[in-house]
Amino acid sequence: MNGQCLSQLQTEELKLLKVFIKLCDENNLTYFVAGGSFLGAVRHQGFIPWDDDIDVAMPRPDFEKFIEIAPSFLPDSTFLSTYKRGKEHATLVAQLFGKEKKFLLNNAAKKVPTAAWVDILAIDGAPGKGIKRKLFGIRYLYYRMLNQFAHFEEIVNLNKQRPWYENVAIKFAQVTQIERSLDPVKIGDRFHRLLKSNRYEDCDEVATFMGAAKMKEIVPKEYYGKGTVYKFEDIDVKCPDKLDYLVHFYGDYMTPPPENERNRHNVTIIGGGGIILALLSSSHLHTIPLKGGVLDAISES
Repeated sequence: MNGQCLSQLQTEELKLLKVFIKLCDENNLTYFVAGGSFLGAVRHQGFIPWDDDIDVAMPRPDFEKFIEIAPSFLPDSTFLSTYKRGKEHATLVAQLFGKEKKFLLNNAAKKVPTAAWVDILAIDGAPGKGIKRKLFGIRYLYYRMLNQFAHFEEIVNLNKQRPWYENVAIKFAQVTQIERSLDPVKIGDRFHRLLKSNRYEDCDEVATFMGAAKMKEIVPKEYYGKGTVYKFEDIDVKCPDKLDYLVHFYGDYMTPPPENERNRHNVTIIGGGGIILALLSSSHLHTIPLKGGVLDAISES
């Protein structure tokens, strides 16, 4: 990876994080810098050197309030995107986007232009253990799968090594063109209704169910607590209280993984206007309509 290109992407994302935190602070909304970004704050006092995104999490009531008020408070240089935009937003995660840099996601069946972003995940209550959790998990994974199918060409990485049953499902989606018959907004509505069925306020265990670890996202609510301040690059951010959170997700979190296990992306600047070509994780996909110029030419090739 070109370090200069990654640095530019991280710079844009840090600007977005500052916008997000300002809005939260001014409206008394609780947030946590979470996931790999929390790990970066603890181990590197900022970005993990090879990381290309920022993850924040909010208790469901604060998340809902943020979604409601953000369009009225965000500066013109940014915008909030959610699954409510249908085919224009291919993830169940809410995302805060900038408009300055343009990227190209190139690891699925269709190349798609996007922009720098911050992932915003809701923290929801987790169902009780036993049969209730198992039934919840079945419905939860079903809706996630439907969303993948609804955005098949944009987010399914055809080059990824998968177990045989996932390859069968992908082949089924390709042959039947199931994407055309699915409504991503209805899928998102049902997904979030399911997540909200266990009230955050009533649960001792919670999870960012929109996250990559799926049902393994469940942790004790006390891991988040009230929030502890850490340095992240040139700002202070709130992160979960307990480092047990990092142990849960990363084990020996202070030891960086070997080179061959680091999540690297192919990021290259193209053209003279600062346009960036990026091979990014499909879970972060969002599309921005672009008319004319280099990106249109590439995305249609």
